[in-house]
Amino acid sequence: MYYNYYERSPKKNWLNMLDLKKVLICALLLIAVILLKKIDTPFTNLALSKIDYYVFKYTYDFKNLADTLKELPQVAESVPVFKQTASKSLVLPVSGDITSVFGKRIHPVLKVERMHNGIDIAQKEGTPVKAVLDGVVASVGEDPELGRFIKLNHDGGLATVYAHLKDVYVKQNEIVKQSFIIGTVGKSGLADSPHLHFEILKNDVPQDPEKWLDIP
Repeated sequence: MYYNYYERSPKKNWLNMLDLKKVLICALLLIAVILLKKIDTPFTNLALSKIDYYVFKYTYDFKNLADTLKELPQVAESVPVFKQTASKSLVLPVSGDITSVFGKRIHPVLKVERMHNGIDIAQKEGTPVKAVLDGVVASVGEDPELGRFIKLNHDGGLATVYAHLKDVYVKQNEIVKQSFIIGTVGKSGLADSPHLHFEILKNDVPQDPEKWLDIP
């Protein structure tokens, strides 16, 4: 009599634990679905398809489900838009006052209306300029208007341009880390005073840097 009681008890406890795991996983999946449906990206669409498969079509094997959920962060890392946002945020290339914003303006030297594809940050000549993200030096050169400039390529189709430089400390194809000093502020090219002209491009389309940088 007592033998049968103790033989059945572990089985009952095991079933209760299994039920609890099911409830917890269902609750987590429900929360995940609510959050993911609000974001339309390749990663979230993949995540939702995985959840749909395991909820409605799969014969449950909790070990396989757990393994699949562990894979999702790796999938996110492979998607450029998630890789960019999940990695480091952009740092300021140089501190200082923004003297000219992104958009159409009257060029301070040419005195004609032109599109300004970046922002100008006023700072003393010779002030170090930093790479805003990890990247590779795509080009280094001198332009009649931009003066001495550096262009860096980053993950996710992102590129940054640093212009009107006095000094350039990097060369083409060099790998640079975030906050690495790549040059110094100057007034080369068409510049009426020392400042950094800074641009951000996403898939070769100019972006407003103020929407990307954490400017105090």
